[in-house]
Amino acid sequence: MDRRERAVVGWAATAVVWLVGILAAAPLVGGHPLAVAAQVVIEASPGAVATLAIETLGAAAQPALMAGIAIAAVAAATGIAAFAEGYGPTRRQERYLVTGITILVVVLTAAGFRAAGDGVFWRWTLATALALAPPALLRVLGGDHRPSVGRRRTLRNLGGAVGLAAGGAIAARSLGRPATSGEGPQPGESLAAVAEKRDQGTTTPDSGRTATPSRSGEILESRSTTENVVVSVAEPGADPAFGYDFAGMPAAVGTAADHYVVDKNVSNPSVDAGQWSLSVRGAVQESYDLSFSDVVTHPEARDMTVTTACISNSVGGDLVSTVEWRAVPVRALLEEAGVPDAAEDVVTRAADGYTEAIPWDVVREREDVVLAVGMDGRTLPKAHGFPARLLIPGRYGMKSTKWVETIEVSAGDHEGYWEARGWVEEAVVNTLSSVRAVQRRGDRVAVGGVAYGGRRGIDRVEVSLDGGDTWADADLEEPPSPHAWRRFRHVAELADSGPKDVVVRATDGTGDRQTREETGAHPGGSTGWHSVTASL
Repeated sequence: MDRRERAVVGWAATAVVWLVGILAAAPLVGGHPLAVAAQVVIEASPGAVATLAIETLGAAAQPALMAGIAIAAVAAATGIAAFAEGYGPTRRQERYLVTGITILVVVLTAAGFRAAGDGVFWRWTLATALALAPPALLRVLGGDHRPSVGRRRTLRNLGGAVGLAAGGAIAARSLGRPATSGEGPQPGESLAAVAEKRDQGTTTPDSGRTATPSRSGEILESRSTTENVVVSVAEPGADPAFGYDFAGMPAAVGTAADHYVVDKNVSNPSVDAGQWSLSVRGAVQESYDLSFSDVVTHPEARDMTVTTACISNSVGGDLVSTVEWRAVPVRALLEEAGVPDAAEDVVTRAADGYTEAIPWDVVREREDVVLAVGMDGRTLPKAHGFPARLLIPGRYGMKSTKWVETIEVSAGDHEGYWEARGWVEEAVVNTLSSVRAVQRRGDRVAVGGVAYGGRRGIDRVEVSLDGGDTWADADLEEPPSPHAWRRFRHVAELADSGPKDVVVRATDGTGDRQTREETGAHPGGSTGWHSVTASL
């Protein structure tokens, strides 16, 4: 290789080792600078760009962004090397260039680790040193100032740098920052234990919730389609009556493990509930703070079974879930502070900077607008907003702020995070219905799924097995609560086998039938009838 080729390869290898070093040192602070960089890009992106990324890549958007940033870093390094060698700088100019880039890399690495962690000086400085040691070693052993070295020595130098990164990873993990202090309530801890800690300072073991109910009938054949539908054939001796729990059907009430997870973050915040407090402030008569145990044991706390749906959910998508929550009405929290008649919005502010707003008139009239602190009888998992999140039945999940730190009463209109990026303000859920399971038992075929109409409820579900030419009413299971979906099933006699074009549509509690018009998620949630071709 000539000098220019060696320089390009050397700089590219240094950039790769730098990225490996960052990855290795990340456990020390509990976060990753690449995630910080990706989050900066997300926050700075125009709403149209963010929406396009979500609609195009879905859940893969954030990992793709991080990968893109890593690739861009390597490409920048190779580009700098190629330009510098093509420009032919003097030795002095080359030293200035290397010094400037080195300072920039050190600053970016340190700033990234500080932002990714908890700000503890020794942790982010040590992480910075561990991350920069491998690329520094590689530059010293095989820098451009040295004569051409053989391939074997180059590989040995690279191996030594990677080995140093591996050693840094071991050190980082041994010194790694815990997610919480370990003294306060933890994500997924029994709410009963939290209450007992408050009263007695002790913890009681808890066995937790049971899993999804068992499915009836032995399955001879089962396969999933690309539309989130399970198609199966049961043994001939299976109960011909069909329940609501045949293969593929979701539980009427799921668990936290079943619940979908969508948020704007590349890396979610870690909140220590032992240090956390809820601040109720703004245009109120008297501001005050509550500890986590204060919220958990609040006299207005109650259990609620609620279905939530993501506004980015596609027709027939699985970004809709039902679970039991432990929550306190926001109205009760605000009444303790005193809200004047001039109040307009109730703003929730999160640990990750996210904000949302809902009119005070809505909060005042509805006791089901709540601050949730538990799922399945336990504290919230981190991914679902531990230690507290907003929950608004009948509104899309974008309104349900996670990791809430502040409830603020505003005398003016507040523009929420996604509203500022072009999504609707009210985010009332559209009526949805989706097929989840199709099963044959001899000459009988059952089609089952879920339907949800928010606070309007569901009064009717119809199923077609011929692409919408003819329709039949499905049986509806009683909903687990007024705020939850309804499971449905339709059983038909079908002696002939072959593909069936299954379509489903629902009618809400006001008598309005689900629209057939197909629209995408942006800006107000997807619409359309769910259809799937099932071969039986």
